[in-house]
Amino acid sequence: MKRALFTLLGALIFALMSYGLVELFALWYGPRYIKSDSDIGDAFMTALGFMLICLIAGGVVGFRWAGRRAKR
Repeated sequence: MKRALFTLLGALIFALMSYGLVELFALWYGPRYIKSDSDIGDAFMTALGFMLICLIAGGVVGFRWAGRRAKR
């Protein structure tokens, strides 16, 4: 049960951090490079892919961290 909780917590923390990074990137990228709806769609799909990768990585990190804590 503890491993599942750590996995979810790690995934949530990484997801929130990636959301913040995407917001900062959007503030910089949007006014400079977005010229059409197609550009917005490309940036949005890239951001979703990045956040998905961060979510999965956070789950893996949380799972491994729970395993290390159990060994001590």
